[in-house]
Amino acid sequence: MKRLLTGLLVALSGCMPSPPPPPAEQLDAQILAVEYTSEDEIRSPLGDLVVPLPEQWSLLPPSPELVEGTVGLALDSTLTMALVVQRIPPTAAIEATRDVRTIARVCFERRLQRTGNTIRAMSSFGIVGRDSLRIGTYEFIETLPTDTTYRKRTRVGVIPTATGAVYELSLTPIVLTLDRNTDERQLDSVFRFFLQIVRVR
Repeated sequence: MKRLLTGLLVALSGCMPSPPPPPAEQLDAQILAVEYTSEDEIRSPLGDLVVPLPEQWSLLPPSPELVEGTVGLALDSTLTMALVVQRIPPTAAIEATRDVRTIARVCFERRLQRTGNTIRAMSSFGIVGRDSLRIGTYEFIETLPTDTTYRKRTRVGVIPTATGAVYELSLTPIVLTLDRNTDERQLDSVFRFFLQIVRVR
């Protein structure tokens, strides 16, 4: 009898429905990694993030005027775009989550406080997938009332690494004169390319 009940329980356990799989991560875009090497690159002190610079881009020397945590700053040859890589200091809010979308939101709120509420988000907080790498994304504009003719839309990629560090990769248009505005589609293309070639470990 005991053997019969044991067999019955084993049989029933095999018929029990398995628990539902965890919900699939909602990606806003899937991009391919691009192998790209360059003589010039922005490299974090820990070596856990490397951004090769395309031709016609120049790495600027370090300056004490840069925001604390800035890893590197580069300009394109036409002086219409700037790439800034910064390490985000660890906070309780960042360490409390592994969700890249949430980390991107926390990074924006930090930027908002640091700039005295002079920026405004221009997109939702997204996630871009590249193989197993997840990159948070958002965009913002400056809201200073100095000139409303052209608003600089900055694109930001938020990149966690295996060391536990979090970096922001920001592409900002440079407006020297109003007749030299950078095309938004070109900015989108360059930003996407940087997300494809950045190396993370």
